[in-house]
Amino acid sequence: MSPTTNESEDGMLSEDQTDFPLNDECNFGGSAGGVVLKKGPWTSAEDAILIDYVKKHGEGNWNAVQKHSGLFRCGKSCRLRWANHLRPNLKKGAFTPEEEQLIIELHAKMGNKWARMAAHVSV
Repeated sequence: MSPTTNESEDGMLSEDQTDFPLNDECNFGGSAGGVVLKKGPWTSAEDAILIDYVKKHGEGNWNAVQKHSGLFRCGKSCRLRWANHLRPNLKKGAFTPEEEQLIIELHAKMGNKWARMAAHVSV
């Protein structure tokens, strides 16, 4: 979003910050306690810290990860990194012909209910 400009009493133009989103998903609510959270690509060192944390404490309460592990990432970022990239049972690659046929059949029955269909496809 671009800031809007307002003319002040002295004729100078100033930027009005009200157009910027204030509820960034990772910083909303001040749960980080004033700590600046890192954004952008994950490093292999951060991945190792997150993997070690999940091995010790299990999945869940992702907001506690930053507090207890020293990672400067929000809970949502940690949860998504684990679920989409680091989970040991995560299957990557192409579907087998059997899985593809099952997906086609489930889609014909359920429509675009992808989360429900995912429960029927082996991981």
